[in-house]
Amino acid sequence: MPTFDEKFIEELKSKNNIVDVVSRYCNLVRKGSTNYWACCPLPGHTEKTPSFTVNEPGQFYHCFGCGKGGDVIKFIQEVETVDFFDAVKILAERVKMPIPESDFKNEEQAKESRRKKDRLYALMRESAIFYAKNLNDERAGVWLEYLYKRGLDAKAVRHFGIGVSLDYYGLVNHLKSKGYTDEEMIASGACSMGKKGVYDFEAERLIIPIINSMGKVIAFGGRILEDKGFGKYKNTSETTLFNKKNTLYNINNLKQIRQETDLDYVIMVEGYMDAISLYMAGFKNVVASMGTSLTLSQAKLLKRYTSKVLVSYDGDGAGQKATVRSLDIFEDEGFEVKVVNLPEGLDPDDVIKKYGAEGYSNLLAKAQPLIDFKLSLIRKGKDLTDDSDKRKYLAECLDLIRTVKSEFLKEELLNKVSAVSGISYQSLKRDLESGSITVPKREREPKIEEIKSLKTDRLSIAERTVLWAVINSKPFAKVGEVSNLYFSDGVRENVCEAIIFSGVSEISKLQTVVGEEGLSELNAILSAGDKLSSPEQEERFYKDCFSVVKRNNLSEDLKNLNELYKNEIDETAKAKLAMLIAEKTTEISKF
Repeated sequence: MPTFDEKFIEELKSKNNIVDVVSRYCNLVRKGSTNYWACCPLPGHTEKTPSFTVNEPGQFYHCFGCGKGGDVIKFIQEVETVDFFDAVKILAERVKMPIPESDFKNEEQAKESRRKKDRLYALMRESAIFYAKNLNDERAGVWLEYLYKRGLDAKAVRHFGIGVSLDYYGLVNHLKSKGYTDEEMIASGACSMGKKGVYDFEAERLIIPIINSMGKVIAFGGRILEDKGFGKYKNTSETTLFNKKNTLYNINNLKQIRQETDLDYVIMVEGYMDAISLYMAGFKNVVASMGTSLTLSQAKLLKRYTSKVLVSYDGDGAGQKATVRSLDIFEDEGFEVKVVNLPEGLDPDDVIKKYGAEGYSNLLAKAQPLIDFKLSLIRKGKDLTDDSDKRKYLAECLDLIRTVKSEFLKEELLNKVSAVSGISYQSLKRDLESGSITVPKREREPKIEEIKSLKTDRLSIAERTVLWAVINSKPFAKVGEVSNLYFSDGVRENVCEAIIFSGVSEISKLQTVVGEEGLSELNAILSAGDKLSSPEQEERFYKDCFSVVKRNNLSEDLKNLNELYKNEIDETAKAKLAMLIAEKTTEISKF
């Protein structure tokens, strides 16, 4: 993360009047001689009464609703959901102001790192264009027929940049003609290594570009036409550009919509085709989690754009179980959550085809709050004419209702259970208060998340300690070794980049790097070594922590190699991957 000379920053601010900049994102109304007001344009905050104000003389903004505020750079960081450097870059481009290279600490390292990343972005964009043009090839007839059957017209294909990979080496030859190396092709994730050299990782598949919130192609989703006994879809493997757990499909379009209007809610679906189908049917406020396993990082990303989500996963057993997991994650993050109940066996794309936009709109209008959806799941599969099933149903319902804080809501839910079960409200209320209806329960097996919690806590402590040692220039913390690590938390990763590649160690500048949302994590890093009482203890503990982080890195590498091996079809490439897996396993054992 580069740092900038104060004179440059002041000049940048002076050329970017905050009123002019903010006016691009909302309708500012002047009130008085100095202040402008509007409904808050910042992601995650929706309001009908203006509480967002801009002070022109002071060149700052403040929202009395969400509490956020700052200067013009901070505003761009918030509204564009970018880091400090990218915000500076956006403002500099706006006023055609060059960013002085002399302002970079460790200039060559920073320039080289960004150059490599920009090359990968350009490579991915070039690949997306190549795939899209392939649809004009005479060999693409079967793919065009498939798109037609899925109900995608030319407008949808163009809007989402859909294309096709016709063979294993066309993309490689095209990228070579554009000057890209084998190493760059593999590093981007677009290509992989086989016995004949580098080949297209998504060969002979329909291609759906995955685009981040900055409008950059970071990965591809590929779909085969025929069922070959393995997954129909294959995503680009994780790279420096793409991390699936931090990405939502269609977030680029959602961001554009959020800049133009407030979002009352966002629809969350599972797959690309669901998102595309809903978008083209007029439901543009939609994103896909790219699978049923929603992550906390994805929830945090979505929180930048809205505080209400309608979860619309498939109407089958797996989809409903995934919905429950998603509800819990969203609820923990403070979302208002509702569930869209789809007909059994149908996904959103199916609903649009069978019932049209109006039919899906009716389902949205009937979306259930979290607690009601959980009650309906308890009812599912139970025969209430059977005494045992009925007691189990009542016990599970009362256990759930006991978690509700609102007495009014408890009463409402008890009435619903009464109507379904035929048991009087008064009886249910007595049982709720006494806890008399019980069903013997097997001892609950710990969730995978709970099993991993201790490991996660240990890793967090280890990563913070490593960064603490580097920030405090401890002699045993070798910068070269730490520069090869990667961290499980985004704030820690940013802190590491700032220290290693930009030479930032001052707390005030690190605070700028992490922003307001990362301050608590930064404080945890800065205090990680507070309880260590001697240099000897510091060194011993650091070495243990370094080993924990390094082992975790190696384990993640091994996991990715195993995934590549599982999806690889070329036998020579599989043999090479097997050797790499063996080497990585041996290396892990040392830690």
